[in-house]
Amino acid sequence: MKKFAFIILACTALLFGACACQQGGKPADTDEQEPVPTEFTAKEYNGFFVEELAKAYETFVETDLLPASVNVEGILYGKGQYMAAACLLLKRIQEDPEHWEDEEVDVPLRMTWGGNEQNNTFEQDTISLEALTWAADKAYAYGVKHGSMPNYVSFGTISCPGFAKDSTFTYTYDTPFKDGVKYIGNFISRDYGAALCRAFYYYKHNLKFPEKVCTWGSDFLRKTANCAIDDPVVIAAKDAALAKLPEGATDIQKAKAIFEYARDEWEWENYMNTSKGSVNTIKAKGGNCCDLTHATLAMCRAAGIPARYMHGQCYFQSSGVIGHVIPEIWAGGRWWVSDPSNNNATFGFPTWKGMEKFNGRYKELPF
Repeated sequence: MKKFAFIILACTALLFGACACQQGGKPADTDEQEPVPTEFTAKEYNGFFVEELAKAYETFVETDLLPASVNVEGILYGKGQYMAAACLLLKRIQEDPEHWEDEEVDVPLRMTWGGNEQNNTFEQDTISLEALTWAADKAYAYGVKHGSMPNYVSFGTISCPGFAKDSTFTYTYDTPFKDGVKYIGNFISRDYGAALCRAFYYYKHNLKFPEKVCTWGSDFLRKTANCAIDDPVVIAAKDAALAKLPEGATDIQKAKAIFEYARDEWEWENYMNTSKGSVNTIKAKGGNCCDLTHATLAMCRAAGIPARYMHGQCYFQSSGVIGHVIPEIWAGGRWWVSDPSNNNATFGFPTWKGMEKFNGRYKELPF
């Protein structure tokens, strides 16, 4: 059965609401790679906290996850606590660069961590230090009031993102940050936590904060549920997709070849949510939007190309608004929304016209 110009059955909608990337996914306009002049050496409690935040980023680079706790002078602080400390120290160091170590920050005794990936709608791949500090202030204030760091900090609400001619953006907050960027969307805890630790890692090795920080909460290159990047079936499909490319092909060429292989070799099937995963989708040469995306992302990640899931209520001219999952592929310094579920889609240009509701982006699909 060939894929039609519309999709009949919706995916289950998500019900819950509430600068320095590692190698392989670094946005071009971060400045983390400046020459290292010297390193920070802690003298007091606040400084030891900075060193632990820098170590937390090293753990993130290695595992794609921040540690559950850090040890500061023999005391274990949970993720909510050390993130609260990061929010306080980020501001204090900027306000008093000479004496910020003198008075210990007041780390809350009880501060849990909000850690789900839902509502991840933040649009920018980098954030200015000013905007990150603003987000940290908002997160800390929420944490003090509720005893838990927030699942996200909202810079603004995005409506109808994508490709409709009448796509519009509405802002719930429009601060004139000095860099002139109108940041938009919900900056989730996974991402603002990683960004804070990146900033302190940079401070540890440069004695200053970066002007911009990568906002990625993952390198989007890892094996995740239903996305088996190291399985021989996935490797073979990836190799077949790239077989005709010339030696030294760019990431854009590779990403486009993988997308076109997925679009042309596999068929769209009508069922809900994940059923097959990447391996069985490739074996069956077909699946619904969830499974086609699992397989496409697995091939991209196996090729060393960052890729993530996008989910929303998409508007199709032929069938109206339905839930849909789509791959986003990072190549050439930008994300390409590339939908293999429709034969008429092209690289970076799906057939749906926009979104009634944008549910977010994920490194691992939760359904």
